[in-house]
Formats: sequence, structure tokens, C-alpha cells
Amino acid sequence: MAYQTFQSFNQTGLAGLLTYPAAVVPQFIPMLLFAIFSITFMGTFFGQSRISGRSGDFFSSFAVAGFFTAMISILMTLVQGLIGIPTVAICMGISVVSALLLLVTKARD
Repeated sequence: MAYQTFQSFNQTGLAGLLTYPAAVVPQFIPMLLFAIFSITFMGTFFGQSRISGRSGDFFSSFAVAGFFTAMISILMTLVQGLIGIPTVAICMGISVVSALLLLVTKARD
């Protein structure tokens, strides 16, 4: 069986560049979302520690990264065939859990 090439995929533009790897490798979009989550989490965590001069807040960075990744996954649903509903549901679940963790830890302070 031959691999599907980009020329035979029959889509152009940015949507084609994202849907082609997602069609060939089903784990592409979850890995991309995990990379976005990790970069956002580390950026906000180390940004807080650089600005304040002390350790960054883990739970607020986790919440920001969760909500940012959920927004990106919701925007990815606009492109047909790019992301599945279970992946969006997992991203939304992570954002809800991160918000609850943030609220619980801040209520103790």
C-alpha cells in the first residue's frame, strides 16, 4: 500500500497543511495540542518567576495553558476533519479541572 502524498490530498492552503498530517498520522493533532499546552504552561510559569523573582504559580499557569489549549481546539473544529470531538472534550475537561484546582488552592489562601 502506497502512502498518500500531499499532491493527491486535493486541498491547498493552511487547512490542507494541517489536515494532511492529521489524516496520515492520527496522533498529530493531539501531539500538536500537547506541544501548545506545554509551551504555554512553561512560558507562563517561568514568566511569572522572572517577573516576581520567586517561584511561579503552578496552578495558575496550568489553568492558563488549559484554557488556551481548549480555545485552540475549539478553533480547530472549524476546519472539517481536522480534530475529533473526543480530543476537544479532553481539552475542555483539562481546562475545567485546571480551573477547579486553581479555585480550590486560591480559596485556602
